[in-house]
Amino acid sequence: MQAFGKRTIRGFTLLEMTVAIAVGLIVIGSAVGLFRQALNASFVVTQRAQMQQEARAAVGMMSKDISLAGSGLPTGGVQLPTKSGATASKFGCDQTAVCYVSNNAYPGNYLYGVIPNPAAGAVLQAGVGATDSITVAYTDMDFRLYSYVATLAPDGSSATFALPNPAPNPAPQAVNDSAVGLKAGDLVLFSNNVGSAVGEVTKVQAGNQVSFANGDALNINQNSAGAGNIAAISAGSNTVAYRLLVITYYVDQQAGSPPRLMRQLNGQTPVPVAENLAGMQVSYDIFDESTNQVTSDLKDAGGVPNQIRKVNLDISARSPLQGTSGYQSFNLATSVSVRNMSFRDRYR
Repeated sequence: MQAFGKRTIRGFTLLEMTVAIAVGLIVIGSAVGLFRQALNASFVVTQRAQMQQEARAAVGMMSKDISLAGSGLPTGGVQLPTKSGATASKFGCDQTAVCYVSNNAYPGNYLYGVIPNPAAGAVLQAGVGATDSITVAYTDMDFRLYSYVATLAPDGSSATFALPNPAPNPAPQAVNDSAVGLKAGDLVLFSNNVGSAVGEVTKVQAGNQVSFANGDALNINQNSAGAGNIAAISAGSNTVAYRLLVITYYVDQQAGSPPRLMRQLNGQTPVPVAENLAGMQVSYDIFDESTNQVTSDLKDAGGVPNQIRKVNLDISARSPLQGTSGYQSFNLATSVSVRNMSFRDRYR
């Protein structure tokens, strides 16, 4: 018989174990590093996408309103009440009469299609200064208030709307329609053979009667003013009314909240449009028809807002969260042609 000897089974030496552990740690460390890089890349992409979405939403909505600025307004704007000693009419106020933007920059107290308000917003970056604000105005052609015949009270405190005979087909929406009709805080533009005037709705009553009482949030219903109010044109004939949209965009910064772009419509409560903004700068290109001279990039439109032909927007957005290298930033700039303010009816 063959004898079998004992076989010696050798283990790992200390050196071999040390090398194996070192190699394993290197592999695991590399995997962890790659995983961390993937997480950081995913975080950056997510933050950048949200940041771009906010900036594009802001620019998109602002561009739509600015492109319609001046539509339906008389050439050169509409004069507002000029009562001696009264507070000037305001833009960008809600129904609590808290004003975010007041416009006293232009003489004559006129409502233009575009009203610049440079450095009227919040200060988001100390080295840059205050953000800009802008107000635009145009008529609402979707709500067919112009299909009604408007009768103005002699003192301008109310107006009664009635359908003509024969009535238009299809019939327009009711003045007091709960969804799309007039409500407190809306602005109405009246025009007739005497002139034009603006009033802020304070109450909508039965019988299609609408009140324009004193003490409104925007201080437009100055019924005893010498000019610029509804009473000044109440004796006119063939009065036509339009719902007027006066929209102010400004940046709001509240404690504990990210900076937001707000949209203020007439005397209604402002609503946020986009969050996490780092700045908003607005400049204007004007055209002087008397001299055929173009001037670009004016912060205050040179004091002649009726000559504005283009609005230049520069929106800066920041990432919602701070990464390892801080906040990300993104700038989106565009220019919007104000086509309704460049049109002139030469045959009127």
